[in-house]
Amino acid sequence: MNNYKMIVAYDGRRYKGWKRETGDSADKSIQGKLEGILSKLYKRNIEVIGAVNTDAGVHALGQVANFKAPDIGLNEKEIHQYIEEYLTEDIVVKSLEKVNERFHSRLKIKEITYQYRLWKKDSKDILLFERYQTYKLKEILNINDMQVGAEKLVGKHDFAAFTNKGKNKNTIKELIDVNIEETDNEILINITGNSFLVNMERFIVGTLIQIGSGQKKVRSIDNAFSTLEKEYVGHKAMAHSLCLMKVLY
Repeated sequence: MNNYKMIVAYDGRRYKGWKRETGDSADKSIQGKLEGILSKLYKRNIEVIGAVNTDAGVHALGQVANFKAPDIGLNEKEIHQYIEEYLTEDIVVKSLEKVNERFHSRLKIKEITYQYRLWKKDSKDILLFERYQTYKLKEILNINDMQVGAEKLVGKHDFAAFTNKGKNKNTIKELIDVNIEETDNEILINITGNSFLVNMERFIVGTLIQIGSGQKKVRSIDNAFSTLEKEYVGHKAMAHSLCLMKVLY
């Protein structure tokens, strides 16, 4: 069996997320779409394993996936072309290569980076094409306070308050970097960690937004870590403005 690694980008608006759920149509997930095409090519069921199970509506520019399949006489370029021929326009396989049989997209991940895009209230430009990937702010945010809050998130902490799934066995995660970028039109929140709890990145963004708007104090992050209570965490940010940027091994 050959093992292939893919870098996949997608517009997540039409999908329930990366993961194919039992009973769902293949067209409802990114994984299902790819598996359907590959299973047709190889005339057998092919499982595509993604590095990250992105939520419904979340986008990706650098999702990593792998699949194992028998040799049917096609090289990487021909397999890639076949996939691209049948994929819809909102999913793109950016690269496909044969890799060592031991490579697994979910194992030995060193870094996962997300980016959240916020459209500034006082932007001079009109939000048009970006509206599908950007959240339009209703207030002007204090970037300095947000950056102070971002710095408190870096390191190893118990992020139990930053998830809406209460049965996680291990809620201690390590964030490598959280930073805020500002352009003329946007505020970009970049979050890098080695793994994330369910919706953790979206609760982090919601907390930073509410710190920036003055609805929460910077110290609420310290309180969230010390008490593990959700009252100190902000709202869960909208999915459509979140993008999985890259996965490093």
